[in-house]
Amino acid sequence: MKKKFAASLMSVSILTASLGGSIFAAAPTTFKDLKNVAGQEKIQSLQEQGIIKGVSASSFAPNSLVTQAQAVQFISNGLGLASLELPDVDASQTAHDLFPAVKNDAWYAAAFLDAAQSGASIPTDVDPTAKITREAYVDYLMDTLKTAGNLPMINILVPEIADEDQFDIMSLGSTQLAIALEIVQLDADKKFHPQEEITRAEAAVMLYNAIDYMNQLKQPITILPIEEDGEMHILPIEVK
Repeated sequence: MKKKFAASLMSVSILTASLGGSIFAAAPTTFKDLKNVAGQEKIQSLQEQGIIKGVSASSFAPNSLVTQAQAVQFISNGLGLASLELPDVDASQTAHDLFPAVKNDAWYAAAFLDAAQSGASIPTDVDPTAKITREAYVDYLMDTLKTAGNLPMINILVPEIADEDQFDIMSLGSTQLAIALEIVQLDADKKFHPQEEITRAEAAVMLYNAIDYMNQLKQPITILPIEEDGEMHILPIEVK
């Protein structure tokens, strides 16, 4: 269903959640448990936009682990997958057809269907109740981002990852791309810890960065002429 290679071997198409239940509710109350949490402002911004919600009106539970179902719902809401118009989609397929463990009446069924149709490489035997690793979350996010962004192919400078040997080779390229685009970051030792399960705070910050990157690339540019060595050249300038 998918073909993935390390970013050093290919050019990749790139893009410029609730963690369960409905994302549209009353005006959000500021989360009280984000003090000293990395990415606090980004998490709060996503809540204010109605993209994520907490486990209660005032609690986000940033250190809680994310399930497969929550991750897919998170990405689907954040990237607006339900509104994408994609070619060659079989409208007769249900989430259960694609993922036998996903019941069609589950709160996350639509998110799984939208994610699969948008290009996310979710295994067909996925257990929606299982926790998701950092590398798997990034793989879902970047696969979906490429389609949602509808951007041209580029080459990237492959980043150095100290624990690269701990990756599944099929998902390594997604993390390399995410690092190159500054959607995710390595720690001080240049490690990513791909097999660790991702927390709500980590997942939210990565999602915010992906959305921010997409929005930046959608900004219009103006083309200005410049003179260099007696010749006129065209220089693209981003309009802020």
